[in-house]
Amino acid sequence: MRRLRVHPGMDRTCKRSLTAAGLLLGLLAAGASARSTAPDLAPVREATRTLVADYALDGASVRLARGGQVLHLDHSGSYGPDTRVAIASASKWLSALTLARLVEAGTLRWDSRVGEYFPDAPAATRDITLVQLFSHTSGIGIDDAGCLSSRQVALQDCARQILALPLEWTPGTAFAYGGNSMQVAGAMAEIASGRSWDALFIAEMVVPLGLSATDWTAGAAAPGYVPNGNPRIGGGARSTLDDYGRVVDMLLAGGLHEGEPFLQPQTLATMALDRTVGLAIAASPVAGYGYGYGVGQWVEARDARGASYRVSSPGAFGFTPWVDWRSGSNGVILVSGNGSAMRDDLTALENLCLRQLDFVRRTQRSARGASRLPPSRAPTATAAALDAERRAH
Repeated sequence: MRRLRVHPGMDRTCKRSLTAAGLLLGLLAAGASARSTAPDLAPVREATRTLVADYALDGASVRLARGGQVLHLDHSGSYGPDTRVAIASASKWLSALTLARLVEAGTLRWDSRVGEYFPDAPAATRDITLVQLFSHTSGIGIDDAGCLSSRQVALQDCARQILALPLEWTPGTAFAYGGNSMQVAGAMAEIASGRSWDALFIAEMVVPLGLSATDWTAGAAAPGYVPNGNPRIGGGARSTLDDYGRVVDMLLAGGLHEGEPFLQPQTLATMALDRTVGLAIAASPVAGYGYGYGVGQWVEARDARGASYRVSSPGAFGFTPWVDWRSGSNGVILVSGNGSAMRDDLTALENLCLRQLDFVRRTQRSARGASRLPPSRAPTATAAALDAERRAH
């Protein structure tokens, strides 16, 4: 049994989480309009090139938007608009949104249980819910099952293999980050809909959002959509800057895509609730950051009332997307390297992006409490700002 630690400062009741859902709806509306002052994003461009040089990357691409307007689109090294990379755990957000569409359609429920779709599963697993499977709170072990990413088995068979493994925690009592449980959720979606995961993803994400270069065969080099009978639901997608930009733009707009409803704001609020509240933290790749976790996304920041206002889904190879509803901005950093080694620097780059995008408001807020800004938040920040953020972590 793994050693557990209790997440600091977490309320053990669900009342606070339910309240946060309502508060997030206000944040969605508050961040909808773009700020008039153009941000200085030259420091972001310089810091990106420093990242590429420091880690000997082939390149990097960064896309930043505020209020629905793309303000920064930058490619360095050999990367360009068509660069397509494996996005690893950033896949979780795409899968979660696919499931959310099924929930809104009534095909699934967030409280759908494993036993409804796998009645012969071990008794201990039958009451595990869809939301537990997709928030790493199901109790299913986190060491990768042998069938993950295997092209020799079908998704349904892989899910059955995972369910046959002994639970490592009582469902709903601990947060343990891993991909096994999400494979089960994907199989439930196939059964509930009567369609393969590829067919679901194309119908629920590719077509309505206009994704032209995203599929579930991360290791493939072939162009177009390459089907996969056993996609790695929690980490097997590949995508481009433009495709994922469409996803975070929809999220920033409160579920609207090009003015048309894609998901309801309440659904986004439900997905952004921090599901680690009151639970022991059994395993987390970002334990030192103090993040929570919702449905397929990290909760990076909550306000004093408990509302999640910044969420993200970074991947093991460095691909880093986020949405900040409070500032009305979003971003995607597209790189391919050792994400664990780069994580502090990627987080620093994300924070630099956020600071530069929201500099006017942050400056005004800081000015009320101090005579001048601290050096790491100065408006003349260059690549040194990246170093300052790195030291802060």
